[in-house]
Amino acid sequence: MSSKLILYNGPTSPFGRKVKVASLVQQINIEEKIINVYEANFLDKHNPLRKIPTLIVDNLTIMDSDNICLYFESISRKKSLYPKENYWQIMTNTSIANGLMETILERFMEISRPEGERSLKFIEKLETRALKTINWLEKNLNNFHDKKLSIDKIAIACALEYTTFRFTNDWQKKNKGLNIWLTNFQKNDFMQLTKPKNS
Repeated sequence: MSSKLILYNGPTSPFGRKVKVASLVQQINIEEKIINVYEANFLDKHNPLRKIPTLIVDNLTIMDSDNICLYFESISRKKSLYPKENYWQIMTNTSIANGLMETILERFMEISRPEGERSLKFIEKLETRALKTINWLEKNLNNFHDKKLSIDKIAIACALEYTTFRFTNDWQKKNKGLNIWLTNFQKNDFMQLTKPKNS
């Protein structure tokens, strides 16, 4: 009997979107449940960090988007999203993309605080880090510009779209090569199907 895979996710999480894209590409059937992580007390027994995405496979809990994607890879019969020939470059690119997602998420959480509790210096620091990271991706476009689909490209695309959604699209003018790459990558069905409904 095959296992039932339940993915607890948020409506706009870029990490959750990365996982959903991976599941579509790897043809893994998941049951997605959108939750409000701040009210999801039930999640604590599975994931004490109460972070999304969280995947439940029978009695097994898999946390962290990268671990979930690697799990999909382990049970899929489709072409690998982690090709061995440039594995470490792919993993580094993925970590950069994850860092961009985290930075934009932190900024959103900080600006969502009451006005008197916000740290403008911290917000500025996060914005500088985000734009510096995007500039790095532009300069290193050759590292992920081939036509083979791999996990880093999925992560980078999700991170850039999340940046536009939660922060700014100004980066597109200064990073034209990266913007062209993203525009082309967005045409894939798996990107269209996972676009957040309220973005």
